[in-house]
Amino acid sequence: MNNVTHSKRYLPHALSTKYYAVKLYRSSHDIRFVCRRYKISKASLMRWNR
Repeated sequence: MNNVTHSKRYLPHALSTKYYAVKLYRSSHDIRFVCRRYKISKASLMRWNR
């Protein structure tokens, strides 16, 4: 198998992305907007919020 041809499915997010996504969610409580803006899933946002 050639590792170059396979794409990585999981791309870890930077700590600052997590911080600002949770901060925006806590101030607005609009889950769909935050998920679209940072291109994350609802499950990820809820996990980071905990």
